Amino acid sequence: MKGLLCLGLICGLYYAIWKYYPHKVETKHHVYMGIFGVVYVVLYYLLVFEPGFMHRVFQNIHDSSQQPLYTQNSQGSNATLHQSQHPHADIKETLSLRQGTRCVRCQNYILGERDRNLTYLTPLQHGGRHELLNLGVQCGSCAMFS
Repeated sequence: MKGLLCLGLICGLYYAIWKYYPHKVETKHHVYMGIFGVVYVVLYYLLVFEPGFMHRVFQNIHDSSQQPLYTQNSQGSNATLHQSQHPHADIKETLSLRQGTRCVRCQNYILGERDRNLTYLTPLQHGGRHELLNLGVQCGSCAMFS
């Protein structure tokens, strides 16, 4: 609510300047003020009503500022760096697609990549084998309780 109050104060100030000093305000200032208002309202909406989305946006911006994984450097591709930092990324993606992006235990959708955890369908101590057919992807909640 404070954000909307702030926008109202800015618009009121702009209106006062336009009313009492019309020779100082040009048509382009109206356009700039309109664009500012629209951007302000959209950002306010996203920050208040879509905090999860904005968190992911800011997290992606932060992650990309740390080390760009898919850019070209002097040695060529950074694919080896990505592989060293995420050794099971391709396996998790393959298993997740095979399972229809659902958890192998509770069948809920797995939304984030960080929520994907590898698990054995039949544990090794119960006779399971260490092979791709015995692996599955489970959500973070099931991984916590298994």
